[in-house]
Amino acid sequence: MYKVMIVDDEPSIRAGLPKLINWEAYNFSVSAVARNGSDAVEKLKLDYPDLIITDIKMPILDGFGLIHYIRNDLNDQKMPFIILSGYDEFEFARKALKYNVKSYLVKPVDEEELIALLCEIREELSQEHSYANFYQQRVRDFNHNYREIEEFQLLAEAIENNQAGEVKRLIDLIFQRFAEEKLHPNLVQIHLGNFLLKIFSLITELGGNAEAIDSKEKLLAAHASNSNATRLKYIFTEVALAAAGYLEELKKSCRIINLVKQHVEKYYYKNLKLKDMAELLYINPAYLGQLFKKETGMHFSHYVNEQRLENAKKLLVKTDLPIYQIAERVGYKNVDYFIYKFKEKENCTPMEYKSRQTQA
Repeated sequence: MYKVMIVDDEPSIRAGLPKLINWEAYNFSVSAVARNGSDAVEKLKLDYPDLIITDIKMPILDGFGLIHYIRNDLNDQKMPFIILSGYDEFEFARKALKYNVKSYLVKPVDEEELIALLCEIREELSQEHSYANFYQQRVRDFNHNYREIEEFQLLAEAIENNQAGEVKRLIDLIFQRFAEEKLHPNLVQIHLGNFLLKIFSLITELGGNAEAIDSKEKLLAAHASNSNATRLKYIFTEVALAAAGYLEELKKSCRIINLVKQHVEKYYYKNLKLKDMAELLYINPAYLGQLFKKETGMHFSHYVNEQRLENAKKLLVKTDLPIYQIAERVGYKNVDYFIYKFKEKENCTPMEYKSRQTQA
């Protein structure tokens, strides 16, 4: 089923055109409806169609602006367009030819004329897909070589180290390899997706969220039948650079939090305050607090308390120190408060805990 986006500022067209014919009977479905070119650009990021039917005169971004964006910014020369207009003007038709538009229809749309166009476009799209399927057999032979391409391993390292220039250089080399193999964009997209899965896995391991890489949606939305290697390369570069920057932030956050944790684990018995830690690291206290909570799942004061109680448990088991001295050694000035916090965590008093561990 081929996807169709309808773009028109007239509500009657947006509501009526999807109901004008039985789209599914011709192997099409209306996947998106946009009120102008700008709205269409945003919806392209979510779901890339196989065909766009667009009005010309619209506010914010008109039909030709939308076509220009797809042909030039996205470098998609294959997307079929059907132009709708309430004006039978030669200048519109001439400009439509310049952008390699499939057809120019004057409103109100003739049902039979639209169906005839859909059948013709369907045949072209079918041939394009058959062309892609021709390469499916070749991808099995390429898979082994793909895994051996040194540039992919180097690219992963460049992304991890946030080396923007090296990332771009290696992507150029990788796409040169794709060109030498004469891979269809469908298959190029598959290989790029497989590579990014590894990068996103690394992001997850560092506690990040792959959804933070906004640009990746563009690659996923780039329907390969209407895509080409140049456009895929552009989007892939965007995703790779965004991932590199995000990984750098994650590693920076990890380094900061590790320093904080190390300091707490060493000086838990002192009067530790988040503000003092922030001054040591030259970081805004509010930001450090948010970062610490995000990375550890707990507030700084809670983490300090956890470290104190863990060390108190060790002292209870390994020494015969009285409770008040253990409380003082782990940083509690008030023994009653120490007992309260200990019981809150362990569901027993320090002495009950010591007795249980001794019996065990």
